[in-house]
Parts: sequence; C-alpha cells; structure tokens
Amino acid sequence: MAATRSIESYVSDICKYIDELDYRNLSDVYETLHKMRASLKDKHYLNYWKVLQCIGEVAANKLIYMVVKSPQACCREHRVSHLLHVIGFFSECLTTVAFIKRINTYKIDLLPVIFSALEQREYPELVRKGFVVLYRMIIVGKSTLVAPYLKHGIIRHIFQQIKCRQGDFGIYCLEAVSYCAKILAALLQLGDKEARRSILKSNVINELNVYVVKLKKSKIDLEGVKDVLQFHDRVRILTSGFYSQLKPEEWIPKDKLMEELDQFLEVFIFCSSPACRKLETQNEKFLYCGQCKLSRYCSSHCQKQHWKQCHKVMCLRDHGPNL
Repeated sequence: MAATRSIESYVSDICKYIDELDYRNLSDVYETLHKMRASLKDKHYLNYWKVLQCIGEVAANKLIYMVVKSPQACCREHRVSHLLHVIGFFSECLTTVAFIKRINTYKIDLLPVIFSALEQREYPELVRKGFVVLYRMIIVGKSTLVAPYLKHGIIRHIFQQIKCRQGDFGIYCLEAVSYCAKILAALLQLGDKEARRSILKSNVINELNVYVVKLKKSKIDLEGVKDVLQFHDRVRILTSGFYSQLKPEEWIPKDKLMEELDQFLEVFIFCSSPACRKLETQNEKFLYCGQCKLSRYCSSHCQKQHWKQCHKVMCLRDHGPNL
C-alpha cells in the first residue's frame, strides 16, 4: 500500500474486489497484507491491523458472500487456486474478535466451503488455512454454537484427516493432525454433554491415539511433534473418567483457549471509525457500541460519524441472539 494512500481508500478498493470476485487482485492484497505484517516499520505494521479492522467493520457480509460463492464462481480447473486465495485472505481477516463473531452467525453457509478446503489434501497450504479458519471460529464462538459443527460432520472430517495421514510424519501432516487435536479439544471443552457423547461414540479419538503411538515410536524430532503430543494429551484428559463427571461449565474455562489465540488475534485495537487512527491503551479504554457490543469508539463524535457512514446497517445485522 502506497505511503500516501489513505486506509479508507485502500479498504474501499478491497471491498470492490470482493464485490466483483476479483481473485487476482485479492491475491495481491493478501500478499501485501503479509508484507505489512512482517514489516519492521511500525507504520506498516499498524496499517496492517487498521486495514483488517476496517474490513471487519465495513465488509464482513461481503467477504462471507465471496467465500460462499467462490466454489461456483470459476471453472473446475481453477477452483482450487481460487479457493486458496479466498480462504487465505479470509483467514488473514480472522484476526479480530469482532470480525469472527460477525461471521459466526453465517457458519452454516461457510462450513461446506471450509470442509471443501480441508478435502484438498494435495494442497497442504489450503488445508492449513481451512483449519485456521475453523479453529478460530470455534474458539471465539459461544459454546452453544458447537452443535452446528457436529451436525455438519466436523468429526467425520477430522477422522478422515487423521486416517489419511497415518504413518506420515512430515511437517505438513504433523501440522494438520495438530489442528485436528486442537479442534477436538475445543469441541470437548466448549460443547455440552451431547457433543461429548458424539465425539466419544465416533472412532476419531482412537484414530488420533493410533497416530500418536506411531509418532512416538518413530522418534522423529520435528517442530510439529510437540504440538501434536500436547493437544493429544489435552484430548486424553478431557475424555477421561474424571471430566465425564463434571458439568460443562466446570470444564477447562474458555478463557484458557482464548489465551492460546493471543498470538493470532488483534494486537492493536483502533477506534472503529475508519477515519480515526486512535489506539486503545491501558489508560484509555474505548467504549463499545451499546447495541452490537462489537464496534468500539474513542469518542461519541467517531461513533456518530461511523453510524452514518456504514455501522447503522452492520449493527442491525450484528445485533442478535447468536452474538
């Protein structure tokens, strides 16, 4: 993004690309955001977070529409590459809690696309991005929202992911199995007794156990091994007899899961008004919108300005029982 260009102008162009399903330009945006995040210059790094927050404020519903339509929006031979661009860009945007909460209300529409990404096992980067999206949606969503994931076959997908990787301990396979274990642990922690029963009745835990036994016997020393073993231990504990006697609210609190997402979720919190660059600090906390409880503002002036600009529409969408 050019130094002289405003955030509002850049976000406006991104919204245009999303509206037009312009995968090529969105791919360029994705690369630019990566560079901004990795930049050693504070200005670029701050711009990265402001751009993502603005997209969440003004284009959440458009981005969801793009993701849902992406599998049908191109010919079959280009579908995977387009899906990679879309899911990649989408996962990059899932760095603000407010945005994840917004898109969680559309999870039933999004899940088939995400599961489609997970099935492309010959494209490990696409599978990884699919897992990132799925995991963040589960963690940030309320515990009452676990049921739709189970209904749409998440356990079957996790089982297939682990089964097809039995005996394969490459970096990408370890990462995929690690995410499977993470998601299983999250479902066990956040779901009710019915959710736990569904998981325990399936063979997914046994399949994970078999993978871990083989992994330990292999004695390989790769970066992903530690994560697999760590989350397998958590799954094992959560399925033990001790936890089966507890009520759902007595299990490991959701706050512990959120702590693990700190490295991914918003580092800087800006005023939600796109034109404002003010940052929230420990000494100066912003006030949330009283209706949606998602957008936050440094002043009543910014809130009124944003309401007139676009938040009135977004707020009415956000305000509902699922958020």
